Amino acid sequence: MTTAGSRIAVIGKAAQVLDALLASPRGATPTELAASLDLNRSTAFRLLVSLEHAGLVDQDPATSRYRLGLRLLVLGDAVRDRLDIVRVAEPVVRELRDEVRQTVYLALRDGWGAVCVHRLPGPDVDVLAWRTGQWLPFHQGAGPRALLAALPDEELETYLALDEERPTRHGALTTADIRALVRETRERGWSLNPEDLTDGVSSLGFAVRRSVCAISVAGLSQAYQGKRLDDLASAVERAATRLGALLAGH
Repeated sequence: MTTAGSRIAVIGKAAQVLDALLASPRGATPTELAASLDLNRSTAFRLLVSLEHAGLVDQDPATSRYRLGLRLLVLGDAVRDRLDIVRVAEPVVRELRDEVRQTVYLALRDGWGAVCVHRLPGPDVDVLAWRTGQWLPFHQGAGPRALLAALPDEELETYLALDEERPTRHGALTTADIRALVRETRERGWSLNPEDLTDGVSSLGFAVRRSVCAISVAGLSQAYQGKRLDDLASAVERAATRLGALLAGH
């Protein structure tokens, strides 16, 4: 007989499978998922088959690798439409995108990181490093870093005390590195992400109303230098200030 506890455990494992596939753009085989999640292969396969029947994953017929299913787009859109902050932010994000011609992101804090809840591709360059619905840890990306720097000092210390690796393309960040990032972000008012996620792509971000959400932009790194960088920062700051005022009225 299946108990309530075992059903909950299965749901938890299924959620882990979805998270693992989210982190694997190329998809994954049952063997790879079993190894990464510390499951036996038969369990991983059964979970994938059940998720496939629900439309939450599908299998690439050419490679036999499993990937996230289209059903998740429907669920994701339903969640996004329910977020009042996205509706309020939409005109601000769109005007910023049209002004700076960069890809623009709106992010909400989720645990020790942030989820992109809205993204508009730039007309000049479409940066795909952070997709709608994707979670990034605080140390990666301009939006998450802006939210990290906006944390109250006590909460920041709790985060810094976590025993976890903080990898980037340039190597893992130490606690001292994180403190330096936070200090620099607080001093200038905005965060900078110089090619930490994607080669040749940089981004900058502002926290909105302390840490309600963050607005960030991303584009080719040559635009994130000198006067162009200052102009981008000013534009994003104006957008963040405007969005903060709109959110205060709701």
